[in-house]
Amino acid sequence: MKKIVFLMLATLFILTGCTGEAQSDDENIVKIGALHPLSGALANEGQEMRDAARLAVEEINEAGGIESLGGAKVELIEADHEGAPEKGMSEIQRLDREKVVGVIGAYSSGVTLPATQEAERAGIPFVVDIATVEEVTKRGFKYTFRVQPPASTMAANFLDYFNVLNEMSDSPLETVVLVHEDSVFGTSIASLIEKGAADHEIEVLDNIPHAATTADLSSTINKINRLKPDAVIATTYLRDGTLLVNGLKQSNFQPKAIIGVANGAFSNTAFINDETEINQYIMDVNYSINPQSNLAIEVSKKYEDQFNKHMGPNAAYSYTATKVLIDAVERAGSTDRAKIQKALSETNLTEHILPQDSIIFDESGQNANAQAVLNQIINGETKVIYPDEYKNADAVLPAK
Repeated sequence: MKKIVFLMLATLFILTGCTGEAQSDDENIVKIGALHPLSGALANEGQEMRDAARLAVEEINEAGGIESLGGAKVELIEADHEGAPEKGMSEIQRLDREKVVGVIGAYSSGVTLPATQEAERAGIPFVVDIATVEEVTKRGFKYTFRVQPPASTMAANFLDYFNVLNEMSDSPLETVVLVHEDSVFGTSIASLIEKGAADHEIEVLDNIPHAATTADLSSTINKINRLKPDAVIATTYLRDGTLLVNGLKQSNFQPKAIIGVANGAFSNTAFINDETEINQYIMDVNYSINPQSNLAIEVSKKYEDQFNKHMGPNAAYSYTATKVLIDAVERAGSTDRAKIQKALSETNLTEHILPQDSIIFDESGQNANAQAVLNQIINGETKVIYPDEYKNADAVLPAK
């Protein structure tokens, strides 16, 4: 009798614990996790991204679910990391217990780094929608895949586009001041730009960090006023980016251009829509939807109709990351996380809404074709002004 009980327990352990299969209580449900800041200082961005993931899941389910799993429906398990790294880790542990087959997230680089480490430990595929810091895909992890361009690409794109701007203008930009929030996100991008500036004939007059939570940027504004650069180059979140622009507009000095790099404000729909007059002609080297894609236009309209807000770049990447993860589940034909990881590594997604070629991942898990575009706010809308194959407006220079 003891032998029979032992064999039954062993069989149960094999079926539930050793296969890596994230089995839902309902076999017709496939659970995926979405980890974003749904409360706290970054809640506006996090909720925008969550809504995009909801739309992607809704589209899949309305189209019949996951065909290779007999039409199984996808369920989105939402998690709030509140902008705190330790909460991000604990939410990954909860999503593991919820038996998700994979996770998308997490917007903040400071949260994404420990969250992907926890996912790697648990063997959970993690598709990063937004997190710029280079180290996300530089740790030899097998279960981390990033759709967004990393800091090095964002900085390189900025340096190239800066030269393009000068070719467009009769009033060249030669001197800059770098302004950035002081976490690994802003610091890494500013450092890369400063390192490559000389090769692009850009003189960096100063590199000024600040806390993203600051309520006062007057000292930064005063420094910019004294230095009088041709352009202010900013990497911020929404709150501090808005403070910076308002401070510059109210000061005695107006640069020829304000250009964001991976800026959390300048491509944010709340910033673009709420302060049209103040924000007119501000530029941003950032991710975006492809305005020349009929699919992107269709998805953007769905998002606006359903959530009563424009689909910004953060939402575009969360939508895409969700589709990438679901595509891998479809091709894996399984809820086994290891099989989904393998399918992710073999991704070649040609139908998507981003301004790039196919989404494919290199050996590190980085989207090899990811790139930023040069956006500019024109009459209350963000427009792509470069590269030419994606542009839907001409640049306005100098950007007064």
